[in-house]
Amino acid sequence: MESLVKVFIMIAIGATIGGVTNFLAIKMLFRPHHPKYIGNMRVPFTPGLIPKRRDELATSLGKTVVKHLLTPEGMRKRLLDEQVGGHITYYVQGEVRTMLRSDQTIRSLIEPLYPDAETRVLAEADTKLRQELRLVLADVKTRKLYEILGEDGMDRVRGIIPEIVDTLLVKSEEYFYSVEGEAQLRHMVDSFVQRRLGFIAGFVQNLNFVEMIRPEIINILRGGSTRSGMAEMITREFERFSERSVDTLLDDRLEERLIDGVTTEVVSRLPVGELLDRTVHSYTRDIEDRVVDELVPAGVRLVITRFTDQMETVMDRLKIDQIVQEQVSSLDTSYLEEIVLSISKREFRAITWLGALLGGMIGLIQGLIAII
Repeated sequence: MESLVKVFIMIAIGATIGGVTNFLAIKMLFRPHHPKYIGNMRVPFTPGLIPKRRDELATSLGKTVVKHLLTPEGMRKRLLDEQVGGHITYYVQGEVRTMLRSDQTIRSLIEPLYPDAETRVLAEADTKLRQELRLVLADVKTRKLYEILGEDGMDRVRGIIPEIVDTLLVKSEEYFYSVEGEAQLRHMVDSFVQRRLGFIAGFVQNLNFVEMIRPEIINILRGGSTRSGMAEMITREFERFSERSVDTLLDDRLEERLIDGVTTEVVSRLPVGELLDRTVHSYTRDIEDRVVDELVPAGVRLVITRFTDQMETVMDRLKIDQIVQEQVSSLDTSYLEEIVLSISKREFRAITWLGALLGGMIGLIQGLIAII
């Protein structure tokens, strides 16, 4: 009986030693979190294995994740999966549809990014238009007038010269019958008579020379030769005038006035404010279905394809191994212990009991040997 008690005692001692040893070994993986010192001497096995090797663990884990878990091929395969693509497309379609149906004005959307948009746009338009007009005028000034008008323009001017002549003759006739014209004609006749007739002018001053001369002038103005002669003369002068370069017709002041006039007129007519105050939906209502149903799916497919084609480069530049390493290194040791224990708690408990079982078996063998 005494021998049997010794065997049980040996089994209990062995089981206790085995279980406690494994329990302590597991604890020493994480504890203590920091090194312990006696004086200036660090206590052996402090800190625990994982806190001591955490940087190496983080580096190794980062490389493992990139090499075996988040591989370019795996990411590419996942992104090209139809279900994933469908989810991405559905999400993007929803966001785009919401944006296209927005009742916000264009002004309110761009104001945070581009304050005082209307004034700035008009100022930019003014500056740009002035620059373009100066470039155009610089080119135009080097050319002849007939080059600017072109053959069609020249023909049109030639065609209206007879009309101009007719108008001039009609207006001239009206002028000579007007009070101002009659007075001018009378002054000219009186001056002529005084210069040419001298003292005889007194004898003929009662004669109405205006009424005698005016019909002859009108007959001359109405004559066909006068009309054709004037038309020929104006045409000849126009042909000669068209040989001049445009820069002889423009000076700097006239050029600036021309640029100012055109720019002010054009910029003042730009409906920038009206366009900015319209809602997004007012621009997109007619194209919403096509954008959402056609362009968005095509755009998502294109982006995914281009993205997956560059997956190796993207992942290399993201440096996922460094991200994992930094995240693991930044974790508190107690939190890291909690994560590992939450995953392997049952296994660690089994190891503890296995140590107790092995210790008990060793105690049994030792007890049997002692009895013999």
